[in-house]
Amino acid sequence: MSELAIEIMGKDEERIKALVQRNHLAHDVERFLATSSASSTFSETTSAVSYGVGNYIANIGIGTPTEWFLLVLDTGSDLTWTQCVPCETADSCYSQANPIFDPSSSASYTPIGCIRGCPACSTSGLCQYEQHYADNSGVRGDFAYETFTIGDARIQEYIFGCGRANQGTFEGVDGLLGLGWGPLGMPSQTVSSFEGAFTYCLPSFLASYTSTGFIELGKGISEAASEGVLHTAMIKNTDLQSFYFVWLQGISVGSVPLALSSTSFSRPNSAAIAGTMTDCGTVITRLPAADYVTFRDAFIAGSSDIELFRTSDFLDTCFRFNRKSQIPTVRFHFDGIDLSLPVENTVFPLSSNTACLAFAPMTFSWLQDVTIIGNYQMQGFLFTFDTVGSTMGIQTAAKVC
Repeated sequence: MSELAIEIMGKDEERIKALVQRNHLAHDVERFLATSSASSTFSETTSAVSYGVGNYIANIGIGTPTEWFLLVLDTGSDLTWTQCVPCETADSCYSQANPIFDPSSSASYTPIGCIRGCPACSTSGLCQYEQHYADNSGVRGDFAYETFTIGDARIQEYIFGCGRANQGTFEGVDGLLGLGWGPLGMPSQTVSSFEGAFTYCLPSFLASYTSTGFIELGKGISEAASEGVLHTAMIKNTDLQSFYFVWLQGISVGSVPLALSSTSFSRPNSAAIAGTMTDCGTVITRLPAADYVTFRDAFIAGSSDIELFRTSDFLDTCFRFNRKSQIPTVRFHFDGIDLSLPVENTVFPLSSNTACLAFAPMTFSWLQDVTIIGNYQMQGFLFTFDTVGSTMGIQTAAKVC
C-alpha cells in the first residue's frame, strides 16, 4: 500500500477511537447562540490529502480584521478551534499551513470567563476546554467569542476554542470547523440566522489540487443543485448527541441485497449505541465486523478479472485489475433514499493497476453495532442537513462536484 494511503488510513482509525472523547465536551458546555449577517455563506471545499490527512478543508475567516485559515470540516465534532499564540510552550503547537492566530490582533476577540456551564477554569479566571484522545493526542485552550467569516457572511460572537496546546494528527491544517449536532456546533450556534441547516458537496478525494466542492449554511442552495434531493429522517442519539444518525436499512452489491445481521441496520433507537451515522470527518465507511465480512465476500464474488493480493495494512481487500476487470455497484438503501456508489467511491486506488476496497470492519467493541458512512463514499454528492427539521438529504441523480 502507498505511504500516503497508510498515513491517511492510520489517522482515520485513530479518529474512530476518539469519537466518544470528543462528544463528551458537548455535554459540559451551556448553549450560546451567535448572530450573523445575512450574506452568502458559500465557501469552497477541497480535499486535504496533500496535507497527509483524509479530510476536507474550507477557507474560513477569523477575527477583525479577517484572517483566513484552512479548517477541517467535521460533522462529528461540535467545537470549532484553531491554534492561538502564545502557545503554552515552544513545542505545544504543531506546524500549520498559515501563521497561527494571534487573538491580540483581533478587535472582536473576547475571552469567556468562568460562567455557569464552563467545564474548567484557568487560574486567571478564563473558561477552558481540554480533550484527550485515545491516540494520546489532545487539545487544550480558552473558550472565546470571535467573529467568523464564511463566504461573505460574518458570524459575530461565535464561541470557539483558542488552542494553546495541540498535539496529535492535525499537522498541516489550521484547525477544525465543528458541524456537529451538539450545542457548540455551528448549526446550533447560528440557528437564528441559518435555521440550523447546512449543505456540502465534497469533491474528488484524491484530486486535491484540481477539484473543488462547497459548504453553505442555511437552506438557500440553488434550485439546480437541489433538484432531485431525496430526504430521510435524522435521529439524535442520547449518548452520541453530536452525530447525525439515519436509518440505513440495507446494502446491495450488484443486484443482490445482503443479509445483514447487526442492529446497525434496524430502525435507530435514540437510547442505544447502534445504527448508522454519517460523518464527513471519517474517511472510509465502517461496517459491523460480521456484516463487513458478508459485504466483502459479496464484493469479491461479484467482481471479475481481478487478482487478489495480500496486504498487512488497514484495507484488507486489495486487488490487481486490467481493462477487462469489472466490480459490482454498491448501493446504500436508506429509509427513502437509494444511493448508488460509483467505482471511485467504492475502491481506493494504490497505483495504475491496483486498488483496495474502501470499506473496513468496525474494530471497537463499544461501537460494534454502529455503521459510519465516511467521506470517501460521500465524494461528489450533495448532502443537506436540517437540524431543526431533523432531516438529511442526498442528491442521488448525479454528482454535483
